[in-house]
Amino acid sequence: MKPMARSALLIAFLSLAAVAADDYPSRPIRLFVPGPAGVGIDLDARPIAQKMGDLLRQPLVIENRPAAGGIVAMEITAKAAPDGYTLIVAGIGALAAFPHLYRKLSYDPERDFIPVSLMQVLPAVLTVHPSLGANSVQELIAMAKTRAGEITFASQGNGTFVHLAGELFKSVTGADLKHIPYGSQSPFNDLAGGHVNAMFSGIAPVIGNVRAGKLKILAVSSKQRVDLIADVPTFIEAGVPAYEASAWNGLLAPRGTPAEIIARLNAEAAKAVHAPEVKERMLRFGGVPVGSSPDEFAEFLRAERSKWGRLIREAKLQLD
Repeated sequence: MKPMARSALLIAFLSLAAVAADDYPSRPIRLFVPGPAGVGIDLDARPIAQKMGDLLRQPLVIENRPAAGGIVAMEITAKAAPDGYTLIVAGIGALAAFPHLYRKLSYDPERDFIPVSLMQVLPAVLTVHPSLGANSVQELIAMAKTRAGEITFASQGNGTFVHLAGELFKSVTGADLKHIPYGSQSPFNDLAGGHVNAMFSGIAPVIGNVRAGKLKILAVSSKQRVDLIADVPTFIEAGVPAYEASAWNGLLAPRGTPAEIIARLNAEAAKAVHAPEVKERMLRFGGVPVGSSPDEFAEFLRAERSKWGRLIREAKLQLD
């Protein structure tokens, strides 16, 4: 093809892309959620998706794909047409931990996706069963050092955020805790029953049992105290300033999605997370609305991948 013909073709392609972006969105948008309906990231994503749909005047239709810990959803989105009509909400596992936990992954979170917006951060809490007798973080650390390997902490499974949050605590404090990974069975029931001693998780799954006196929260990972649990100290106040572990979720599009569409999605995502009804719900369940720029989210992702990758290597964690 002659240079002039190639130039004309490029100009025509860019013109079509600009028209498509100006008209965006003209039909419903698929939003993949790498988790089951009604729990976890799905509950976080739905109010935001509803509000974004109102703002965009086209619905965001959620498709739950929990298979393989969300890897299937990430792979489908990575291979989708980069036209703004396929998006995904994902968190620490799929975007920061899996590249280090798996020897081979069917997608590359940095190469295959464009960050749109970090939507919310969910501080972690260290929760213990009252029968353990630990009334502070420092008491728990002392117990775990004198009773090496006896004190247990639960998670939903190896490589989950809850597991990694516990491994990070062990790393920065020297506490010798024993990890008990669960699968389909909820670890929160066994924690409330005293069958395991401790757990690192978000606030929402434990707050009911805390208010009922069945569990005790020793610290929260946010830099400031959380209104929902205002009597609970931060890890900084508890003497463990190096402990920084929060769950989070953000919106991403396939690599190659036009910049104009990314900018539109980013603007509406920021409005959605700060809409009064969405923000109030987040705060009620222990979340913090963010609504970052794409560049801020990209920088955040780089820092998270580095941090969790280092921990995973040091702890010698690996998944098949």
